[in-house]
Amino acid sequence: MPSQWFATWRARWMRIKRLGELGLSGVLLLIGALLVVALIPALPGVVSNALAGDIHAIKTLLVCTAGIAVCVLQWRWRTAIYPQLRRDASWERQS
Repeated sequence: MPSQWFATWRARWMRIKRLGELGLSGVLLLIGALLVVALIPALPGVVSNALAGDIHAIKTLLVCTAGIAVCVLQWRWRTAIYPQLRRDASWERQS
């Protein structure tokens, strides 16, 4: 009996971990989308200032581009980053 109880709770814990990892990756993707939305209206001014030699505009462009890239890449490769999602993906390939 204890093994069945343990298996039930282990399965529930795995589901909770999977939902948490999906939630975290979704929140990071949302942050990337918000970065894009915030950068688009300011892009012409930031680019012109960066071309004029403003170091803060250059840093802004680099940081926003890197942030967007990290958010999108973690969503694209979420099955390689998050352990529970990696297990789920390998389980699906075996089936």
